[in-house]
Amino acid sequence: MFHRRVLAALAATALALAAAPASAVAAPQTQRYRMVDLGTLGGASSYAVASNDRGAVIGRSQVREDVWHAFVWQDGVMTDLGATFSPMDINNRGQIVGTRDDAPGGWLWSNGRFIPAGDLSSAKAINDRGEVLGQRPADGNGPDRPALWWRGRTRDVPLDDVSDLNSRRQVAGGQLVSDGFHASVWRPGRGVTDLSAAAFNRSNTYRINEGGDVIGWIFNESQQERAVRWRGERRTDLGTLGGEASHAVAINDAGEILMTAQLPSGLSHPALWRTGRLTDLSELGVDPDGDLVDLNNEGEITGSIRPAEGVARAVVYRPVR
Repeated sequence: MFHRRVLAALAATALALAAAPASAVAAPQTQRYRMVDLGTLGGASSYAVASNDRGAVIGRSQVREDVWHAFVWQDGVMTDLGATFSPMDINNRGQIVGTRDDAPGGWLWSNGRFIPAGDLSSAKAINDRGEVLGQRPADGNGPDRPALWWRGRTRDVPLDDVSDLNSRRQVAGGQLVSDGFHASVWRPGRGVTDLSAAAFNRSNTYRINEGGDVIGWIFNESQQERAVRWRGERRTDLGTLGGEASHAVAINDAGEILMTAQLPSGLSHPALWRTGRLTDLSELGVDPDGDLVDLNNEGEITGSIRPAEGVARAVVYRPVR
């Protein structure tokens, strides 16, 4: 789950964009969504960070004004994980990874207790095997390096940046190249695959699903972020809602992609890409001014809304069957 950039000169595209139109907007689908407010731990606000396929959501909530605690929510119950934990990801076994304010390194919350994730300096993703992706200190004075921790052992990941991993131990991330930065995937036994870039010779990844499909971003020639999917080394531009820019948020194992996409006015709306079609979710019950963070295999969308000035609430949008 990684982000942002600085620019250089235009570079030629190494791979041609797959033939998705710049604004592939579907006819309105019939599927609508019902919003569930997850509540708080007693204060006014909460926000979501991630979710799993069993309906669990992690995030942080106010306990009282200016006091925030981590939480995991499931089946209408919000469980307090303490003031010092900052959760980042949750797997389908309910294991949660993140960092703590009161102790260095990456941490795993499992079966009601916190476990240090080896020598990781941070933890950002966990797969259903319980493998934790993060960073660990490099030898000497160099920057922290991407690494994978599992059952007390840590191994380096040969990328310069990492964002996500799946249960096949495939890691999405990026690597420095001459005069640029390229989205890349590391697969055990197969090494690193450079997914290339487009304008400005820069791209990076956000998520990877169990099938190995990767979502991330490239720049167009107007210096705007465009959401893309890589299937193998084939890149597909996911389009917009009539504007120039789009941003990929999450992908599930069915290949559905949660996004935000610009309208011709320049405003951005939540959107769902499915089999080459992009649908504006604001017409189907999703708050156009909220924040989106995840999409699970049940089609549930996790995010946050702002019901009043200075107030945020973690929510789940459930498909109305």
